[in-house]
Amino acid sequence: MTPVSVDLRDRAERSESFPKEWTSEKLTRSIERYEKFLKLAAKNPTLSIAPTSDIDEIWHLHMLSPVSYYNDCMALMGTILDHDGGFGAKPEEIPELAFTFNKTAKLWEDEYGEPYVDDPEGQLTDHLVKCWHDCQGRCWNACKS
Repeated sequence: MTPVSVDLRDRAERSESFPKEWTSEKLTRSIERYEKFLKLAAKNPTLSIAPTSDIDEIWHLHMLSPVSYYNDCMALMGTILDHDGGFGAKPEEIPELAFTFNKTAKLWEDEYGEPYVDDPEGQLTDHLVKCWHDCQGRCWNACKS
């Protein structure tokens, strides 16, 4: 059973800000990963968790339907899953973000038996190694430069 009551594919297709380069397959996979993320958050209510960039995109879509987001969170967790958008943009936040992200990756891998970073090859460039998000401004992991 899906923990999300709103049609996130429809929301993505109608969004003016959603990445247009995403394929249908990537959207489907990211919605599935977001639903797993919600279930992981529900299973670990006392822990902070950090999304990958694809999960974060879907999370934003879900929050744009506030009544559904509220109802879905309440049904799954009994509380709203708070989103601290932009956390990690300040240099002093990066160590905490890195710690939280690594902890989330371990929880994910333990729970689902698959890597948390869905497409590590797609996140590698000549200048970066396994950055998870806005690599220009928020790289926390082994930047070469």
